[in-house]
Amino acid sequence: MQKYLLQTICFLAAIALCAACSVTRSQDGTGMIVTFSNGIKGKKVDVLRARTANGVFFPTPGSLGPDKNPMTGGATMGAAPDGRELPQWVEFEWQVWPYPYPDRPSDPVARQVWSDGVHAMSRSLPIQSARVAVQSRVPQDVIDEVLASNRQRAPNALPDKMLWVYFIWYETGIKLRWKLKSSCCGLLREGGDELAP
Repeated sequence: MQKYLLQTICFLAAIALCAACSVTRSQDGTGMIVTFSNGIKGKKVDVLRARTANGVFFPTPGSLGPDKNPMTGGATMGAAPDGRELPQWVEFEWQVWPYPYPDRPSDPVARQVWSDGVHAMSRSLPIQSARVAVQSRVPQDVIDEVLASNRQRAPNALPDKMLWVYFIWYETGIKLRWKLKSSCCGLLREGGDELAP
């Protein structure tokens, strides 16, 4: 009896999983290429978690060393967490570490002391959080240009116009910049927060 009950539960779970996987998400959104960078001099930013307004996890870059020019450095990746639509906002959690942190020693005893120090510092550093508005910060005509480019692209090809979104950490919080780029012409437009010199 228990064998049949277990088989029935597994069968129903498989059906539920297949149904969940077959739900199509909108692929008509802008999508975006995201760059994360750190403008805090002498500090490393360790991004722990990120999520969007609908609870979807947003990609994180891990650790970011300081960049002299945050618009050209950092970690870049594609992001389409909300079915390719721009998220309403992204909420980040992070810790700020000293930089550079002392190198890990090769001696086993010294390495254990170093490791214990890293763990103690990790527990003592505050976890900071901030919510960054995204969707409301990119003008609708820019979104429309990217959507039109997506509709006109050839199958299995990238669109001509893409939206780049930059999240840049500073002592005062996270700044957001955006750029509309074209594969043929480079930068078309940009906007967002003013950055520190």
